[in-house]
Amino acid sequence: MLDKARVDRVHRQFEEAGQGHILYFWDSLSLAEQESFLEQLESIDPNVLNSILDHAMAASRNKSYFNNLTPLESESVRSVSKATREELQTWERLGLEAIEHQHVAVLLMAGGQGTRLGSKLPKGCFQGLGLPSRKTLFQIQAERILKLQQLATELLAKDTGRPQPKTIVVPWIIMTSQATRRVTESFLKDNAYFGLDPQHVIFFDQGVIPCFDSHGKLLLHSKHMLATAPNGNGGLYWALHKEGILDELERRGVQYVHSFSVDNILTKIADPVGIGYAIQTQADVMAKVVPKRMPEEPLGVICRLAGKIKVVEYSELDPSLAALQDPQTGELVYNAGYICNQVCSLKFLRRLPKILEDREQNILTHHVAWKKIPFVDTNNHHPQGAPEHLTVPDRPNGVKLEMFVFDVFPLAERFSCLQVPRSEEFSPVKNARGLDSPETARRDLEKLHVRWIEQAGGRVVRGNVVQSEERMNRTEDNLEEEPLGFELSPAISLAGEGLEWARDKKIPATSIETLDDVVL
Repeated sequence: MLDKARVDRVHRQFEEAGQGHILYFWDSLSLAEQESFLEQLESIDPNVLNSILDHAMAASRNKSYFNNLTPLESESVRSVSKATREELQTWERLGLEAIEHQHVAVLLMAGGQGTRLGSKLPKGCFQGLGLPSRKTLFQIQAERILKLQQLATELLAKDTGRPQPKTIVVPWIIMTSQATRRVTESFLKDNAYFGLDPQHVIFFDQGVIPCFDSHGKLLLHSKHMLATAPNGNGGLYWALHKEGILDELERRGVQYVHSFSVDNILTKIADPVGIGYAIQTQADVMAKVVPKRMPEEPLGVICRLAGKIKVVEYSELDPSLAALQDPQTGELVYNAGYICNQVCSLKFLRRLPKILEDREQNILTHHVAWKKIPFVDTNNHHPQGAPEHLTVPDRPNGVKLEMFVFDVFPLAERFSCLQVPRSEEFSPVKNARGLDSPETARRDLEKLHVRWIEQAGGRVVRGNVVQSEERMNRTEDNLEEEPLGFELSPAISLAGEGLEWARDKKIPATSIETLDDVVL
């Protein structure tokens, strides 16, 4: 029997908040169902939820902030392409030293499913990339971490003169969702973590938040469960605190966390140049950007709102502002395309939970997403013994609330921005076909690897035909271009290094996992 005072307290709390309808089926629930439902309801504060929704709805209707929006100043953005060799070497050295001292961890945001790709699996497990190696995004990223650890360990041996130094570890933290956690863990375990030590692979779930109907009423997913949805990739900040990940990172001596989205096939994981730049600028947050291709490209931009850093989603930016061009350069004025790739100091991440707990703060406002949300209709049932029926709407009927990873950028006391070449660091897999699809990602990875071979003085050949990166560029816009079938494993090269063996050689257009795959 449930404690009556406990039940009455929760019921009264939701009734007073105007959300008492969710208890419509209470008397028809079994004891186990009541206990489960009560635990869920005790974990949330309906008044806080009401406030969050009100603030989010008000923000979604307020477009006046465009009046205070200004582009990021050119001097605020350093470009890798325009940096001197000495600057790049300095940044890289600082980053590698941080990795050597095991001050760096990587955080993969992998809560999304591959629905838009036509897959029921998490994006990282998606088998349809079409790479010659048949690798998934998870495998590519794990192998890049493995190679990075190897390079850092070799550098430490060179610096110390010890032939067998300790092995450098870069912890791999993976944020999943309730929908992807089990499959992701099983996938990595079944594949022996692709060579990584499982004790340094850490999982945690992003949070969830209840959903509302168009009138601000909480929705039921069943008679004894609220309808909930993941709270966006910005939910990672609270989850890192709640799940004890921040404590674990501090125990390991981590000082910098590189976080990024799972779907970018070109991510330079724990990029020493990027980490070194963050260290040199003493940044709380260092974000990478690429120039936007066109005003309507579905890419948010980093700019300033009343002087503070702000990322404006492409769907939120006024089209007239998005299309503005600099008359001197011809480039878009709002050109700092945000690619969900940033380095945060652990000290900064430690500050965020206290801010999130503050009910009066209005910086971290949730975003409104109108969605089709299945729900149990309390208006068309008799509560006593009524059969449960899940209504599946054919049009958006409610609101999901999300926070984005960039929402915390205005809180950074020191923020730096690094522009990187799109061809080297950004090719997302979002759509089943066309732009940002497995086909374009496969093409971009292949072109990058061909370019590495050329820079090393070699040539990639298919049959007797030399396949140059220049030739491939001539047909860049042709998505139907037949791929060469060329791919370099991260075990061969992480970022174009270690390819001296290719000089003056013709390299076959194949998947190269080890040098045994190449007849030199």
